[in-house]
Amino acid sequence: MGTALNRRQFLIRTGAAAGAASALSIPGRAQNPKLARVSVMTSYFGTRMPDTRDKGKPAVTKDLSILDFPEMIADHFHIHNVEVQQMYFPSTERSYFKEFQDRLKKAKSRVSNMPLEFDEQGTPGIVSVCSPDKAIRERAIGLTRQWIDHAALLGSPSVMVNQGPLEAGKTGPAIEGLRAVAAYGKSKNVVVSIENRGPTPPETLVEVIKASGIYANPDIGNFADEETRARGLRLMYPLSHGNSHVKLAPERFDFAKAVNISKELGYQGIYAIEAGRNLAPDPFQAVQIVLDALLKVI
Repeated sequence: MGTALNRRQFLIRTGAAAGAASALSIPGRAQNPKLARVSVMTSYFGTRMPDTRDKGKPAVTKDLSILDFPEMIADHFHIHNVEVQQMYFPSTERSYFKEFQDRLKKAKSRVSNMPLEFDEQGTPGIVSVCSPDKAIRERAIGLTRQWIDHAALLGSPSVMVNQGPLEAGKTGPAIEGLRAVAAYGKSKNVVVSIENRGPTPPETLVEVIKASGIYANPDIGNFADEETRARGLRLMYPLSHGNSHVKLAPERFDFAKAVNISKELGYQGIYAIEAGRNLAPDPFQAVQIVLDALLKVI
């Protein structure tokens, strides 16, 4: 009992209290305290949710609504942190966000992070606050400010922007754009983060993070090889605001080794599950596979 209480007090001190409190307060359920540090990202569930960017006929029947997501994740996995991508909100009316807030409250859940993707399709990071094209950059800054407002309304502590590819020695526009949205986020008590993507060296990413005053969202899967992964995670976790993406691809990298690096560095934040089709044809099955692996390590 003393150990459990000390752990809860520690979670409160380290900023994970909202997730911990919700996960540990549901009567009649024997909760695994580790679940307080786990979130589920919409990502793969997006194959079953209408995407506001979809211009053509969907390839599959879209039978889920983002309004149902918090309760669905809480009921199925006993997880009360959700990471929601903005393109699955069909409306930005305050009344719609109020309805989503009500659904969060019903599920005793919270939004742990909001990734923002402004491209017309996919996630290439063309429409980005880091774009070298001033017009595109300013458009993305405007969109990001709007979604920071929405994130603040929903109680999300952070938004994650897509910086696209960054090239060493040519990071001026990226730093300028990120500084602008970071300053706006600070005024709303919402931090801005970026994750490691594509071929950008982790050193370049860290340079931009430090220069722009934002935070890192380490993604254990988004590295070219194991050496870069170990180096990059050790650089990024100390710059995290408390959110990290975890995915499973045994053919590409050692999941347990990557998560253990976060523990080695004293990371006490959220592990957000980003499951994919590579694991199972059904999102629930895929998330469960990652969750089982994660709970063995954290």
